[in-house]
Amino acid sequence: MAQTGQQRVIRDSVIVGLAMFAVFFGAGNLIFPPQIGFLAGDGWSAALVGLLITGMVLPVLSVVALGLRGGTVERLCAPIAPWFGAALLFVTMLGLAWLIAVPRTASVAFETGFRTLAPALDPKMGIWAFVPLFFLVSTYFALDRSRVIDRIGRVLTPLLLGLLGLIVVWSVLSPLGLPADTGEAAPFRLGLLTGYQTGDVFGGIMFGIIFIEAFRDRGYTPGPRYTAALWGMAMVTFLGLFFVYGGLEYLGATGSGVLDLGVPQAGLLTALVAQLAGKIGANMLAVAVLLACLTTAVGATAVLGEYIQKWTRGRVGYKAGVLAVSLTSLVQAFGGVDYIVALAEPIFLLLYPVGIAIVILGLLPRAWLNDGVWKGATILAILMGVYGLVASLAQKMGSAMPAALQHMHEVIPLSTSGFAWLLPALVGGLVGGGLWKLSGRSDAGAADAERLPAE
Repeated sequence: MAQTGQQRVIRDSVIVGLAMFAVFFGAGNLIFPPQIGFLAGDGWSAALVGLLITGMVLPVLSVVALGLRGGTVERLCAPIAPWFGAALLFVTMLGLAWLIAVPRTASVAFETGFRTLAPALDPKMGIWAFVPLFFLVSTYFALDRSRVIDRIGRVLTPLLLGLLGLIVVWSVLSPLGLPADTGEAAPFRLGLLTGYQTGDVFGGIMFGIIFIEAFRDRGYTPGPRYTAALWGMAMVTFLGLFFVYGGLEYLGATGSGVLDLGVPQAGLLTALVAQLAGKIGANMLAVAVLLACLTTAVGATAVLGEYIQKWTRGRVGYKAGVLAVSLTSLVQAFGGVDYIVALAEPIFLLLYPVGIAIVILGLLPRAWLNDGVWKGATILAILMGVYGLVASLAQKMGSAMPAALQHMHEVIPLSTSGFAWLLPALVGGLVGGGLWKLSGRSDAGAADAERLPAE
């Protein structure tokens, strides 16, 4: 029986949305929600709202913004400068995806997943066997570019959701205890800032193209059906993240009065699940970790292969690019999770304000913005990112920022909530937009003509 247009949109939205959920819900992200709930205790609901903003809503909207603004980062960032999108993409692809995201998948899969399933195996021997096998499997899935989304959406994600769903439902029906008063004074801020560490806003900006192209390959072009499929995909992804993140955070909150608060972050989720469901639950979690890491590795490797082909203008083919990413990531993965996370922190602090600012601008109506708004908001967001980076590095080295700069930062509204960059970016956008309008210059970026042909 032939499918109607609406049925096809729903089917495609579900398949691509599940694939996007799996790619977002990857290495490390299993760790953060229970940690937030565990530290927030009886303030877990406020913490969940913070995590919802930075760990669920903004990452999903980053892909929507990309899809509505032409489908590529270059088109999304065209109002800022002709070169800006390519430069941002190169830095994030190299710094966040290639050097961090892909290697981290294997390291987390080994330390949190494989070692639980094979505790008797010597870790030094196990890592030399596991990491090459992990990348062999992820490379196999990523090499067939045309089937990456279907393989993730139809095969890997249902397995992942099924295992995590069992853990979440178990934790709700048979909670470990009542959320305790942990003394956390700002649970919302805790959830908000921890959500940054998922890296998923830039994950959407970097990897969103494979989901946009999945719709294009299915015959979608800009128009009502394309927009409906795009928002349908976003809703499916959001619901998946909300179900799993919310459930795991609640699990952490119910364990706040049961486990000692000194439990290490890396072992917290395993300890919670073991307390909840014993060895069977711990093994279920280990398999879920392996699947979560594998789906992220497949998606990230496929996108990097695409961009290597693009950057080299076809001199290096897609399959050769995938192999290059897998081989170099294999070497990097042997450094371990702590080593890779340490590399990631400076890049996140620098880039996250501008990444979120670009996503918000990409979702606003075109009639509200001129190129000056984009330029002004971006410049101020970058400056605030530089401040955050320098302040963090100074703290690690045992020093402090100049008192005058610290005071200026502290008096900015929302600075205590982790949004110190928001007001400066807003002011920068308003000033930049006003100056641009007074100059009488025309807007050069992100015009409708740059988008795909209309239906």
